[in-house]
Amino acid sequence: HPPGRERMIGGVLSPARLAAQCSAMRLVGGAAVRMQSTGAAHQAVAETKWGIERTANNRIPVYRDIRNHNTRELTVIRKVHGDLEGLRLQIIREFDVLPKDVWCKVGRVEIRGMHTHEVIAWLRSKGF
Repeated sequence: HPPGRERMIGGVLSPARLAAQCSAMRLVGGAAVRMQSTGAAHQAVAETKWGIERTANNRIPVYRDIRNHNTRELTVIRKVHGDLEGLRLQIIREFDVLPKDVWCKVGRVEIRGMHTHEVIAWLRSKGF
């Protein structure tokens, strides 16, 4: 790989590289864990078991999709990896949607309704 560029695995930094790059991250049990300062002691806050990769333009990949001749509106979260069911459950709790209105597909999660701006703000608050 070219000098000055970190080695990436499948387009995503490995947990070891991620922990090495960020002083607030540590490698614990094969997963990157964010260290949070509480006074003099550091307390490990486990990261979510799912992740979202940003687009080539460094944007969060959340899109609106209109199907069935403009009668069905969806919010689509793309480039998702890890525990999709865990993400689905967090979305149900956070956005007060019915469980039948959130679908997990390979690499993406679909939500019935227009929640694009709320999902982007929520993901940014989570650190993505």
